[in-house]
Amino acid sequence: MNVNNVATVGIVDNDPLVAKALEDMFTNRPTPLQVMWSVCDGREALSLCSCDAMRPEVIFTDLQMPTMSGKDLANRVTTHWANVFMIGITAFNLTYTRQELIEAGIKAVLRKEASVQEYVHTVGVVTGKDFLRTWEERSLAASRMLLTDTEITVLREYLKGRTTSSVARLLHMSEGTVKSHMNNAYSKMGVHSRIEAIKVCIQEGLL
Repeated sequence: MNVNNVATVGIVDNDPLVAKALEDMFTNRPTPLQVMWSVCDGREALSLCSCDAMRPEVIFTDLQMPTMSGKDLANRVTTHWANVFMIGITAFNLTYTRQELIEAGIKAVLRKEASVQEYVHTVGVVTGKDFLRTWEERSLAASRMLLTDTEITVLREYLKGRTTSSVARLLHMSEGTVKSHMNNAYSKMGVHSRIEAIKVCIQEGLL
């Protein structure tokens, strides 16, 4: 998928099951959110953010965490990296005022059980990315209908374990053309790699 059509995110929740559930919600279906990492501690999130290559555009943080609260984490992140947007997530009633959260750098707050569409739209609002604000989840079956016959054929051959060069020889096209078909398929399916595309196809029985 074109990097201009995704937003990178990090997830912080002291409950590893919740962190994993959120990560799976964004990665096990076609969404425009690319999870860079998922951690259970604010200090680990700060350590990751200190590396340019690991710093996401948006961080979802649990607001009630024992070691470092989401509010404190947001304050530290936005102090050091003003271009990172913080979104609070909670399963409980807020213990902070709206003004306290704003001053800490929290741009929005979501219930943890919010739909994937609500998560995506909120990222769109805080980042100003219009394509996220208007994104609608569509079924993978609908995504498949948008794939061309050639894109489906290429996906099938990759599913068989063929390499790009062997797919190119089999279909009498250049490796560059094969990659172009795959990139088009990634964009339509809302995935970011061949592994994700194959995983989605297996899960949904698209091929």
